[in-house]
Amino acid sequence: MSIQLVPLPSSAPTLLREAHAAFARAFGVAVMAAWSLILGGAVQALPAMAGLLLFTGFLVTLRRQLAGHHPFPRLAAANRITLIRAGSACLIACRALDPTPLGVTERWALTALAGVALLLDGADGWAARRQGLASAFGARFDMETDAIAIAVLAVTVVKASAAPPWVLAIGAMRYLYLAVGRLFPVLRLPLPPCPFADRRRKSIAVVQSLALIAALPPATPASWAAAGCALALGLLVYSFAADIAMQLVNRAHR
Repeated sequence: MSIQLVPLPSSAPTLLREAHAAFARAFGVAVMAAWSLILGGAVQALPAMAGLLLFTGFLVTLRRQLAGHHPFPRLAAANRITLIRAGSACLIACRALDPTPLGVTERWALTALAGVALLLDGADGWAARRQGLASAFGARFDMETDAIAIAVLAVTVVKASAAPPWVLAIGAMRYLYLAVGRLFPVLRLPLPPCPFADRRRKSIAVVQSLALIAALPPATPASWAAAGCALALGLLVYSFAADIAMQLVNRAHR
């Protein structure tokens, strides 16, 4: 699954000033959150730093793409909401990477945090459309945030022994697709515009998140968690297969 970013002219100085301020605030909040987790004994220092490093990498990558591909002179509310979602995923990653087993209370807390982040996933698209600031850049930012959030949730679910280890395939699928694309150029071709395919990808991404979040609470029976995750994985395989078929057809018509 890929969204082609086309370089567009933008009011770079104004945009970057706003972005730098937003990124600095986000990084400051992330540092305070990581420090609080360490002081509170929720995570060890190394996993907390790893989560913070993950968020830092996210900000650096976002900054590199911003000036050349963001078509508007404002960062906009939608991208700020997506940035909050990315920070939430990195916060969950801190605990997922910590070797200490997850307790019952922690599993409920992580479920709540992931649930709020999923609600925000609907808010960012709504905000972009309401402000008339929807763009390919925002769609790509949202998609990559979805991918990292799903990967982190998959690791957390397996760490909690809430579902079998094959659940990790849900989080790894996007990155496996990118890796295979290095070997097969056809997988790097832009997907043709298709509203149905766009809705299909987004809907299946939501199903993945819902299945993983539903599996995380201690109250969810293991059989239910496995069944929900199996359904999500099956839909994900179908979605990637459909996109690959579209890319093959697109190449044949070139």
